[in-house]
Formats: sequence, C-alpha cells, structure tokens
Amino acid sequence: MQLVSKALFAEYMAAQKRNKVFKGLGLEHMNKPCPVIPSQLTSTTLRCSQFQMDALCLRERDLLNRFVADVLKCKAKGENTEQAFNTCYELAKDLGRAFSEQAIFQKFVEAESTLPAGSLKNVLGTLRSLYASICIEDVSFLRYGYLSVDNGANVRREITKLCNELRPHALALISSFGIPDAFLSPIAFNWIDTNSWSLV
Repeated sequence: MQLVSKALFAEYMAAQKRNKVFKGLGLEHMNKPCPVIPSQLTSTTLRCSQFQMDALCLRERDLLNRFVADVLKCKAKGENTEQAFNTCYELAKDLGRAFSEQAIFQKFVEAESTLPAGSLKNVLGTLRSLYASICIEDVSFLRYGYLSVDNGANVRREITKLCNELRPHALALISSFGIPDAFLSPIAFNWIDTNSWSLV
C-alpha cells in the first residue's frame, strides 16, 4: 500500500508543479468540487451509486491531501523522503487502501453499466452496494470524520439488509467465479467425513 501512496504522492506533486489538472491514476475526480456526504444517510442514499462513488472519492481525496501535507511537514523538519514516508505509514496505508477500493468500485460500476436491465443487473447492483457499504463501514470513515457514529450504524444495518437480499443468489454468485471443486476447501463439502479419524 505504501508503494501506491508513493505513486499518488508523485502524481500529486507533479500536477502541483506543472499547475495542471490531475490526469492518470484515477485522480481525475480531484479536479472536480469536493463531494459532500449527507448528514443523514437513508437506505436509498446508501444504495445510490453516485453517493457511493462520492464517498469513496472524498476519502481518497482527503487522505491524499493529508498524506502530502504530512510528508511535506516531515521533510521541512529535515527528514529525507523515505523517512517522511515511513513516519506517515498509517496515512500511507489508509490512502493505498482507499485508492484500491475506489478503483475496484469504478470497475464494478463500469461492468454494471454494460448490462441490460434485468435480474442480473439488479443482483450486480446489490453486490455493488454491498461492496461499497463494506468499504464505507471501514474505520477510516469514522477516524477521519467522513461519517458520524449514527451514519456508521446506518451503514452496518444496510449491510445486513444487503446480505439478506443476496442470500438466495449466493450459490450462483460463487459458481460464477468458476472455481473448480478441487480448489474448494473441505468445509464446502462434507466437513465431518473429511476430518474423520480414518483420514487424520
């Protein structure tokens, strides 16, 4: 994750040095106004792909700004760049994770947009909402103040609802990955027979 953060730092500094807009590494959202998370999150809001994208972009944008500011403070105190990155390791880890989750979410949205309306698109939309909600439930959203405690509880409740909605589709979703039966762990088959004394 630190390598991701270093690449983002380099891109940020290059854009600032050239006094140009961000291009590349998925940072184009930094050129737009900063998104705002509503003060009260409803189920409809939490399932909205635009809200989900805004929340993930807000976290990435803020963490990148914090990371750059902290690294520059460390360098101003006389630390070299590597020492500064190591000093800011927690922010680097959070930023790398935020970048990765936002990139994966973007691929989810792109895949969903190519599907015609129907049950497959609905299931993929529910799966996208579950992924985004799990990302938004991450402690960094509370730690850095993007979510209130009440909204964090709303996100957790929504995750439970989404899991219940996906339960009937779970086997089909797992099968869609195409994992051969030989690679599935024994617990997916007959756990008792696999762990019987004759085999131990």
